[in-house]
Amino acid sequence: MKTPLLALSLAFGSLLSLTPNTTLAASIGKTICDPAADSDNGYGSGTYRGHFYSWFELSQNNIKSCDVKIGFYNDAGRHYRAEWNMAKSWGEDAIGGLGWENGARYRKIGYNVGELTSNSNIQKALVALYGWSCSGSNSQEYYVVDSWKGPGKFVPWDENAGAPAISKGTVNANGATYDVYLVDRNGAQYCGNGDSRQFKQYWSVRRSPTSTGSNQELDFGPHANRWDNSDLGFKTNGIANGYQILAIEVFGDANLNHKGAVDLSLWLR
Repeated sequence: MKTPLLALSLAFGSLLSLTPNTTLAASIGKTICDPAADSDNGYGSGTYRGHFYSWFELSQNNIKSCDVKIGFYNDAGRHYRAEWNMAKSWGEDAIGGLGWENGARYRKIGYNVGELTSNSNIQKALVALYGWSCSGSNSQEYYVVDSWKGPGKFVPWDENAGAPAISKGTVNANGATYDVYLVDRNGAQYCGNGDSRQFKQYWSVRRSPTSTGSNQELDFGPHANRWDNSDLGFKTNGIANGYQILAIEVFGDANLNHKGAVDLSLWLR
């Protein structure tokens, strides 16, 4: 994902700390169809009931028509729902979710994906712990992909090579094996001065997705430690300078209107 620069000045309130109770009725208290209304660059952020959120879409057309939207629950223990109906298109991209304005190297979370649907046989909908490490003007984007909806295994795309990324090894965390990828990207930066330039994406992708409807655990520390090795060069000292969210990312599909939804809760462990 290529994220435009936006200074995050909103205060982060209470931590996400409640394990979900799926037996309780839940209601959406806030829906965002145009999070970028004040920024004109496809990116918006804020807080809802003390929880930090961010949302980005490469093209704002779907946001303005509310075909891509994110809603936040009022109920304790339920956090957000996102729905999308993207027009036929390669390259469309939307990502967002709830989390923290400042990342943490050893953050441990629990989560429950109550629903994850997609009608695409090509593109996947990803659930990932996502954020940025900002060390000076150096921007590094990262993903720990734990779940997805769509056929087969997920492998990041290397735009420069015009091919799937090549694995840089593995990391073990929470009893699962993740494949590690390092991808060069070109585009606007979250960190620094916002110029369009090259930055690196760090990926850990679970070899099989977690199941929906059950509580899961995710530790960020093992992934940051693996990327921090000399062969990858991740700047762990910049993690706290960027945001960190449990995100849904969805992509356009040239073959059909990509439709789907996710319903997701998260909490600190």
